[in-house]
Amino acid sequence: NKYGHRTFFGDNWPNRAHNWLPCIDHPSDKASVDFIITAPEHYQVIANGVQAEENNLPNHLKLTHWKETAELPIKVMTIGVADFAVNYAGDVDCIPVYSWVYPEDKNPGFYDYALAKDILPFLIKNAGPYAYHKLANVQSKTKFGGMENASAIFYTENSIHGDRKVEALLAHEIAHQWFGDATTETDWPHIWLSEGFATYMTHMYLENKYGTDTLHTRMAEDRKAVIDFSKKRTTPVVDSSSAGNYMQLLNANSYQKGGWVLHMLRRKLGDSLFWKGIQSYYSQYAGKNASTNDFRKAMEASTGQDLQLFFKQWLFTVGHPLISSTWKYNSGNRTITFTIKQKQSIPFEFPLQVAMQSATDTTLGTINVKGKISTTTIPCPTKPENVVIDPNIDMLFEEEK
Repeated sequence: NKYGHRTFFGDNWPNRAHNWLPCIDHPSDKASVDFIITAPEHYQVIANGVQAEENNLPNHLKLTHWKETAELPIKVMTIGVADFAVNYAGDVDCIPVYSWVYPEDKNPGFYDYALAKDILPFLIKNAGPYAYHKLANVQSKTKFGGMENASAIFYTENSIHGDRKVEALLAHEIAHQWFGDATTETDWPHIWLSEGFATYMTHMYLENKYGTDTLHTRMAEDRKAVIDFSKKRTTPVVDSSSAGNYMQLLNANSYQKGGWVLHMLRRKLGDSLFWKGIQSYYSQYAGKNASTNDFRKAMEASTGQDLQLFFKQWLFTVGHPLISSTWKYNSGNRTITFTIKQKQSIPFEFPLQVAMQSATDTTLGTINVKGKISTTTIPCPTKPENVVIDPNIDMLFEEEK
């Protein structure tokens, strides 16, 4: 590791487990797992599940047995063996939370990783029961910023700074315990069900803790990332073009656009129905695998809404709306007429909020965009000095200036 000490970490994502485990290296093949590890006695050993046994052996060796009874996808089965400092941070709903860090990073590491105790309650309350019997947050040599190994999350060894700026990363990887680990995509093209969910659950956790402005800032940043990525690669979110190169799925479509789909779905349904649908989906598929259509059907069944068009255009269609907008104030009847033009080849259907700002007040209205050109007249008591399209950062689109 960065301190020059020998360490041993499994790092399976996406399909590298078959290099050291006999397995069908695919997210659809889930299994319970026991790891029985023999190592020099000075090492601490972490793995999925609960510790069933730890015994000293002859010749300064030690046997450690970790047992996970929940069925996991292979990509999140792993072990870590190193000289660790281990801290018990406390329980959340009878789930023990631990921090495993290099001894040199003991104090800042325990401080940073203890944030996990704040994150678990939000996800348990809103998404559903935690699927495992512990949560260990582990400083490691993973090649990723974080790796969501079930109940034993690995974080890059440079994640610890003692300033708790790791909170968003912790939230993302802990959210994966629900979405990606317990509820797993059926195949790689549906990876947004892992990464998009973890991205947006992080935003919602931070919104809940710090306020709506935090959500707006993060969604605006993600929208820019989606727009920038679309200029480099034209593929839909549910992308079957990876042809075995699954690392290329770690992109703005899977993460930021997947998160944006959930954000727009939340705005379409409202918070109450959105969480009802998420809880129903998780309850139905925890310990199993789900596709994008499975998620859609679960949301439709729990909310009573037809979501086929929404899913088709945002997840299976390339790109996003590219719009231009014009408006004209009609002083006679005190209205504003808006014209929205969609410039991309396939038009989308979506509601677009506008804020009409005068010196004294702000009037909100909604344009139901449909087809290449949409014209809508909205009451407005005074001529606005300024008009803002999508003031609350609710829609994914690009505006042509």
